Amino acid sequence: MQKRRSPWAVAYFLIGIVCALVAVSTAAFANRVDDLIPIVLTGVPALFLTVRAPMYGVSFGPKGLKYSGLLRARSYEWSEIERVECATLPGTLLSSDLPALVLVGGKSDQLPMLAGYGSGSTVNRRVEALVADIEKVRAAAHEA
Repeated sequence: MQKRRSPWAVAYFLIGIVCALVAVSTAAFANRVDDLIPIVLTGVPALFLTVRAPMYGVSFGPKGLKYSGLLRARSYEWSEIERVECATLPGTLLSSDLPALVLVGGKSDQLPMLAGYGSGSTVNRRVEALVADIEKVRAAAHEA
């Protein structure tokens, strides 16, 4: 089973730690009910980010693929995936390359947590290598 983590996972984890520190320091000096609002506004994202961030990424092996994103996780067996390709989402300032699973029914499922960003028409090399690795494992699983 191969695992690839999102390069953003560390950043999200650190943001969660900062939010937790803000919530704890606010709670330490809270003396009114109004002080609960910033504690909740920083404490809930802190809890969410510090727990979920280490799980962000993709795991794939002979049985299939499991993706853990910001809000939810998805699992697919290789029989459900027709191919893996690199999709490009154009933006106003930067474009985004990300892995996309083309499912047997014709639908597409993009994996945005694994996106790579660039300013030109070149494909992000990290995303391109990830797509090639996933596709190689998928093709080997179909041959077996």
